[in-house]
Amino acid sequence: MEIQSRIADLQQTWAMPSNPRPITILGAGGIVRDGHLPAYRKMGLPVAGVFDVNPEVAQKLAADFGVPVVHGSLDAAIAACGTDGIFDLALPPVAILSTVERLPCNSVALIQKPLGPDGATARRIVAALDARSVTAATNFQLRFTPSMLAIRDAVRKGLLGDVVDVEVRLAVYMPWELWSFIPHLDAVEIPLHSIHYLDWIRSLLGEPDSVYAKAVKHPRYPTQADARSSIILDYGDRVRCALSLNHTYNYGPEHIEATIRVEGTRGAAHLTVGYLIDYIKPLPEKLEIIIEGGQWTELPLKGERMPDAFGFVMANLQRYATGEDSMLDTDVHDSVRTMALVDAALKSSRLGGVVPEYA
Repeated sequence: MEIQSRIADLQQTWAMPSNPRPITILGAGGIVRDGHLPAYRKMGLPVAGVFDVNPEVAQKLAADFGVPVVHGSLDAAIAACGTDGIFDLALPPVAILSTVERLPCNSVALIQKPLGPDGATARRIVAALDARSVTAATNFQLRFTPSMLAIRDAVRKGLLGDVVDVEVRLAVYMPWELWSFIPHLDAVEIPLHSIHYLDWIRSLLGEPDSVYAKAVKHPRYPTQADARSSIILDYGDRVRCALSLNHTYNYGPEHIEATIRVEGTRGAAHLTVGYLIDYIKPLPEKLEIIIEGGQWTELPLKGERMPDAFGFVMANLQRYATGEDSMLDTDVHDSVRTMALVDAALKSSRLGGVVPEYA
């Protein structure tokens, strides 16, 4: 019972804003349908309107979720939201800079990850936001998943001691073919998927000294830049941090792996990432924690990444904008550092390793 009492109050949720501000969504793609709108509906966060370059898609989304207004143009959506509401930019990376340059001064915005197509553009995006005094966060919602909030809280409270090992291990099937834009990208796995882990690890361990990475293709996707990655983050000789990310395992349910493990000097946490085991029919996550002298104990989780984490990242932004939260967890100024880490990983992948000298 002792370990249960020590982990029972670990943070898993985020407080909602006292006076939620209406949200105007720019973009009506699958992530809005699957993540944003279910989260806002569940948590009572009001959605005032939506705009998409494809008006039929926006109309269908609005009808399905009861969004009151479908704006006929980006200018109309921006004018309607103004500085009283919250902008939710669910846009492709290449469209972010041109959009933030049109946001009203002193407005508030949540921006879909990644923060532009590369680190250089991310810095231009942040500069544009700063020039307009826009309060902005990036939708790195993995930090806000109930399981990840609990792990980070356990680390902050010293329950695991000093962290000495962080490992992300995937052998799953990702249906890359669902996204028509992916074959046109110069890089896929690291900037679209592993970016979440890199951002979360930064929030847990701080900045690594360097990164080693290799992203590789798979014959099943001959026109796709890559589908699998191996990444090592260098935190000196005290912490081992490794990511083994295979999104093309397709030999049945046997031997699928989707786990995250954080090991400390006094305890450890082990997470089974259920929503990656079957992307089409997600399974619940399972978080187990052990503290020195105790036994592995499952912590009942109070939600899932979808939709809960999408609501929590918006709640943090809204609360920060009104002074209810003192910290904006995924502030764009912090997100630039995640983008820099992604750029470094991609550069490492291109440069290759050290050739052994056999003679």
